[in-house]
Amino acid sequence: MPDGWRHYFPAGSLDARPDLHRFSAEWFARALERLGEKPLHPAGLDQTLVIRLLCLPTWQPACSVRVEARGLSGWLVGRELDGEEAGFELGELARREDRLLSGAEANQVAELWEYLRFWSLPAASDEEEVCDGTTYVLEAAERGRYHVAHRDDPEWADTFGEFGDLLVRLAGFAPR
Repeated sequence: MPDGWRHYFPAGSLDARPDLHRFSAEWFARALERLGEKPLHPAGLDQTLVIRLLCLPTWQPACSVRVEARGLSGWLVGRELDGEEAGFELGELARREDRLLSGAEANQVAELWEYLRFWSLPAASDEEEVCDGTTYVLEAAERGRYHVAHRDDPEWADTFGEFGDLLVRLAGFAPR
């Protein structure tokens, strides 16, 4: 994947510094490719809301959870790799979960999504980077717009971390 990362994350979307953007984009794109996920960018003008979480824990398998709006409900697509330590070796696709969200689950996602105010979040946090922990990469695409935000080891009481944990749990994977 020499330049494949460029298709996943628009220039400067992860970090204003080109070297840090490229470093993160290459790592995140490699994981998304292994998980069988396609780029969400660019979003078409008729694109309904798609939310995707990439979860990269240092000492557990990587996973992705995508939720696509479908009327009053949503479709969940979960993927998990078999690498036991995503911080070192991603592994191969080992588990899939594709299903319709129940009304209660869809409401839970919608309420927390609204509270998160994702579209106004900065791409990266000002907090210190974490060496051993979990990186959450949250993307969304809808009606011609795309945004990505990533956090290293979000706090338990933080809405970003709560939303990520919710998606991971709905897919039946073990949250960080």
